[in-house]
Amino acid sequence: MTELIYTTDSYLTEIEAKVVEIRDEGVILDRTIAYPQGGGQPSDKAKFLLDGEEIEITKIRKIGTDVIHKIDGTVNAGDELTVKIDWEYRFKLIRHHTALHVLSAIVWDKYKAKVTGGTIYHNKARLDFDMMEFNKEIAQNIIDDVNETLKTDHKVEVSFITREELENNPELIRTKVSLIPESVKTIRLVKIGDIDIQADGGLHVRSTREIGIMGLQSISNKGKGRKRINIELYD
Repeated sequence: MTELIYTTDSYLTEIEAKVVEIRDEGVILDRTIAYPQGGGQPSDKAKFLLDGEEIEITKIRKIGTDVIHKIDGTVNAGDELTVKIDWEYRFKLIRHHTALHVLSAIVWDKYKAKVTGGTIYHNKARLDFDMMEFNKEIAQNIIDDVNETLKTDHKVEVSFITREELENNPELIRTKVSLIPESVKTIRLVKIGDIDIQADGGLHVRSTREIGIMGLQSISNKGKGRKRINIELYD
């Protein structure tokens, strides 16, 4: 079982870790800050530092309770090494992720529309909503409301609850279909000031003041329950 340091601190850029297992799929460490792809957020760009050598991590994914690091190089079980992430890339991703949470909070507050899909990139992001009425004017009004909200500094906090607590508070799931596997018994919550709280496993900034200004890139209608808003961020 890998200790997932990134779940409680998304700002650590490097940590010391120990290789506990080598599989065909990759390397398992006792702990990691390297985020595996999931929930619409891409995996980190990262590398190992071992005995003065840099070893590129080419793929990061989560299998069960382990994070698998596919590498372009060789390490051995028992090796103690440094895991280092590309912070500039990580920061771009988490700015967009938190921005999408603010966006979904505004849409939920105004339209009670849940999220039906989403993708985060380092330079843009998108969300799909289960909305009936939708056009560019509505989308721009939503973006304007987001930017008005971002004028206030909202702190982002992480906490954990049990699955039973989640089931007793279904409003904590903002996606149309819950993406949390039944096997997950401890649920991570992300709270953004007093504007949003929801179950989420991805990484975020510490404060909305780090997001910047949201711009409307485009909209599209992907069919019933899939009204898409594409956004970008400006400093």
